[in-house]
Amino acid sequence: MDRVFFKRKRNNETKYAEACSSTTVGSGSVYNDNINKNIDSHLQTSTFEPHFKKKKVSARRYSEDYLKYGFIKCEKPFENDRPQCVICNNILANESLKPSKLKRHLETQHAELTDKPLEYFQRKKKDVKLSAQFLSCSTTVSEKALLSSYLVAYRVAKEKMAHTAAEKIILPACLDMVRTIFDDKSADKLKTIPSDNTISLRICTIAEHLETMLITRLQSGVDFAIQLDESTDIGSCTTLLVYVRYAWHGDFVEDFLCCLNLTSHLSELDIFTELEKCIVGQYKLNWKNCKGITSDGTANITGKHSRVIKKLLEVTNNSSAWNHCFIHREALASREMPQNLMRVLKNAVKVVNFIKGSSLNSRLLEIFCSEIGAGYTHLLYHTKVRWLSQGKILGRVYELRNEIHGFLSEKKSHLATVFEDDIWVTKLAYLTDIFGILNELSLKLQGKNSDIFQHVERIQGFRKTLLLWQARLKSSRPSYYMFPRFLQHIEENVINENILEEIKLEVLLHLTSLSQTFNHFFPEEKFETLKENCWVKDPFAFRNPESIIELNLVPEEENELLQLSSSYTLKNDYETLSLSAFWIKIKEDFPLLSRKSVLLLLPFTTTSLCELGFSVLTQLKTKERNGLNSAADLRVALSSCVPDWNELMNRQAHPS
Repeated sequence: MDRVFFKRKRNNETKYAEACSSTTVGSGSVYNDNINKNIDSHLQTSTFEPHFKKKKVSARRYSEDYLKYGFIKCEKPFENDRPQCVICNNILANESLKPSKLKRHLETQHAELTDKPLEYFQRKKKDVKLSAQFLSCSTTVSEKALLSSYLVAYRVAKEKMAHTAAEKIILPACLDMVRTIFDDKSADKLKTIPSDNTISLRICTIAEHLETMLITRLQSGVDFAIQLDESTDIGSCTTLLVYVRYAWHGDFVEDFLCCLNLTSHLSELDIFTELEKCIVGQYKLNWKNCKGITSDGTANITGKHSRVIKKLLEVTNNSSAWNHCFIHREALASREMPQNLMRVLKNAVKVVNFIKGSSLNSRLLEIFCSEIGAGYTHLLYHTKVRWLSQGKILGRVYELRNEIHGFLSEKKSHLATVFEDDIWVTKLAYLTDIFGILNELSLKLQGKNSDIFQHVERIQGFRKTLLLWQARLKSSRPSYYMFPRFLQHIEENVINENILEEIKLEVLLHLTSLSQTFNHFFPEEKFETLKENCWVKDPFAFRNPESIIELNLVPEEENELLQLSSSYTLKNDYETLSLSAFWIKIKEDFPLLSRKSVLLLLPFTTTSLCELGFSVLTQLKTKERNGLNSAADLRVALSSCVPDWNELMNRQAHPS
C-alpha cells in the first residue's frame, strides 16, 4: 500500500514539474533532471503519514430480551450499556451485547441453567439489585480483613476470652509482630480489622450460623438423642443445658443444642414447657425422632416421679429410652460408708477448709512446704457437687500429712491432734486409695462417643473387683495389694495386730456396702436388653446358625446376621471403625440389623457433656462479666460444627 501511495505522489509532482518547465524560458532537459533528482532525494528523506477515515462503530443498546440469557443492564455508570450476568455477577464489554455472545456465556459458564425459564432469571435479577443497593450504602471492607475479623472472633470465643482481648491484646500483638518482621505499611493493613464491638457482632453471627447448620441437619429427619442437666451460674441464674447426638456423615456427632435460662420458681411442668418452646416451637423438631433421653441434676429432673421426664416420654410416644447418668449414679453409690470412716473424711475436710478458708493460712502453708522441700505446696478444695473429688483431696492431705501437722501445731489448732493418731492416718491412707480408684472409674465413664456396652462392662467389672477384694480380706491370709498407700503405711509403721484387724473389718464393711449400693443403682434387670442384643457388640462372634437361633431374632434379622458374620471384608471394617460407625456404614446392605443397633447405641449414658458445658459457662460468666449474655459465646465454644467461612462472607456481602 505504501509503494502505491508514494508512486502516485511522485507522478503528481512530476506532472507539476513538467507544467512549470513549459512556462520557463531557457530551461531544458538539465532542469528536468535536477527536478527529478530533488524529488527522489525528497522522497527518501521525508516521511508521509497517511490519514485514513476511521469507521464509526455505534454503541450497542441493552434489550430486555437479553434477560432470558441471564443478563441485565449493569447499574454502574459506564459510558455505554454493559451486560451483567445475574448468576456470576460478571460484567462484560459493550461489544458482547449480542444474543449469540450472551447465549454462549450461559452455555459455557452455566450449562446447568440453560433450560431455566424466564421467571428464574427475573428472581435472580431482584437479588442482584438488592445486593447492589446494600453494597452502595455499606462500608467497604476488604474480604481478607473481614475474614480475619471472623477468625479472630472465632478464636476469642473458643478460648472463652473477653471480647476486648481482640482490641487490647491480639491486634496490638499482631501489629508489633508484622511491623518488626515486615514494615509499617504491612502493619497498617491490620488496622482495618474491627474493634471489640464488632467482635461481639461477629461471635453472634458465627453462633447463628452454627445453630442454623445444626438445626438444618436435625430437621432432615434423622433420629437423635438428648442429654439435659440443670445448674446455677455465678449470677445465681438457673440454667438448663441440652446436648444432642445424631448420625451424620458415617458416625455419631455430639453437639451443643441449647441453653435455657430458667427462673428459680419454675415447676417441673414449666421446665418442660420451656424446653418444648425451644425444641419444637423455635427449632421445628419432631419429638418422634428423639430416641433417647439422659438426665441429671435436681429432683425435679431426675426424681422418680419427675414430670419433666414423664412429659418427655409422652411426647415421644414412649419410643424413647430414658437413662439416668451413670456418673451420677456412681457418685450416689459411693456416698455410703461406715461411721468411723465418715469421721475420718469429715476431719480431713475440716483441715482443708481451715487452711484454704483463710488466704493467710494458705500462703503460710505454701511458704512452709517450700522451705522444707515438700512435693506439694497447696491443698485442694473438697466439693460434693458433680464429680467425686475425695480422691484428689485426700491424696494431697495424706502426702502433706507431716507438713500439715507441723503447720497446725504452730497455729495451735486442735486439728493437729488427728495427725498424731496412727489409726486415723491409717484409715486416711485407705480412703485415699479407695476414692482414687472410684475417681478412675468416674474418668473412664466420661468422654465423647462412648457406647453403653463399654460403660456397662466397666461397671460390672468394678462390681466383680469389689467381690474379689472382699474375698481377699476374708481369707486366712488377707492381702492389701489393691490399696498401695494403705499397704505401704502398715509396712512402714508398727501397728498392733488387734487394731489392724479392726481396721480390716471396717474396710471389709465399706467394700460390702459399696457392692450393695452399686447393685442397687445398677440392677441387673436394667441390662437385660443389652444381653438380648449382645450381637451388636460383636456380630462376628455368631458364625454358627445354632448360636444365632438363641438370639430371638426375626427370620429376616437372622439371615442378615448370618450373612454379616460370614463377611471377612466387613470384619476388617469392624476392627478399624468405631462400633457406631460400623453399623451406620452397613445400613444399605443390612438395614434391619443396622437400624436396631443404631437405636440401641444412640442414647447417651452420661451427662458429662453438660458438665463440660457448665465448666465453660463458669469461665465465661465471671465476677467481672456476670451480666454477660453468654448464649452466643457458649455455642461457639461448645459447638462441634465447623463454620463455613465462605457462606459467612457471602452472607455479609449479600444479605437476604
